[in-house]
Formats: sequence, C-alpha cells, structure tokens
Amino acid sequence: MGKALRISIVAALLSAASAACTSTGCLENGSAIPLARMCDSATGQTLTLDSLRIYGLGAPADSSLTSAADQVSEVYLPVNPAATTTAWVIEYRRKALLGLSDTVTMTYEAIPYLASDDCGAMYAYRVKSLAATTHLIDSVELTETLITNAESPSIRIYFRTRPAGGGTQQ
Repeated sequence: MGKALRISIVAALLSAASAACTSTGCLENGSAIPLARMCDSATGQTLTLDSLRIYGLGAPADSSLTSAADQVSEVYLPVNPAATTTAWVIEYRRKALLGLSDTVTMTYEAIPYLASDDCGAMYAYRVKSLAATTHLIDSVELTETLITNAESPSIRIYFRTRPAGGGTQQ
C-alpha cells in the first residue's frame, strides 16, 4: 500500500506541474535586447546592407554580431546590464571603405523586469541617450525609451547612401 501511495503522489505532482505550464509558453523574445533597423537617411526606407561587421565595443574579438558576408536590415544589439553605457562598432568592409567605421553609443539604466510567469524575469533598459559618429551614419533615432522583450525595432540607424552628386555609396 505504501508503494502505491507514493506512486499516486508522484503522479499527482507531475500532473499538477504539467498543468501549471501553459500550452502557449513564452512565445515572445526571451531577452530585452535592442533591435536596430538600418534605414536610408534620404527616404526613411529600410535598407539591406552587406559588407558590415558589427560588434560590441570592448567585447571579445570573436563576438561579431554580423559578418561582412551577411545581408543586414535589422540586428539585435546586446547590452551589458552591469554597465550604464554600451557601444557597438559598425565596421565597413567594402573595399572602398576599408578602415572606416562608426560607433553607436547608448547610455541607459538597467531595470529588473518580470515579463510573465512563462518568460520569467529579465532586465529592461530605460535609455537616457543615443549617439553615433557620422562617417556613413547620418543619425540615430530611438523609437522606444524603454526597451523590453517586445520584438520591434527600438533603434533606427540612418545611413547616407548617396553622396552629394547622387551616386550610390553602399
């Protein structure tokens, strides 16, 4: 009888545990990481760029977010929750642009955030400032001052794609 009781208790616990999990689970992005969209500064339209290497400033050398072979229109830019500033380098790898790069810098406050029972806790980031150097970047725009795990671009990076004469740069 004792063995049957133990089996019944274990079965009841497993049944209760599986009932506590919803069938939908955590379908959202599991981390609050800023999503940056590349845009044409003249038209505002989304750009797909190649020949870019994007990496976090001060990150290990093998931590590239993109390689020069990638086609990039959006990229997640990881943030250090233990810091108040994170910077990313956009290195231009096209032959005519070798040696040229821009840096995007974000200053923020990390805020502990409970997304949901399924998704758990994470950090959200309240952005205080966003800036960039302007070799090929015209400007940067913050579309959300509070970055959560929502899967929508919170940063827009506007690139100059046409020189003053109207030709194509990238």
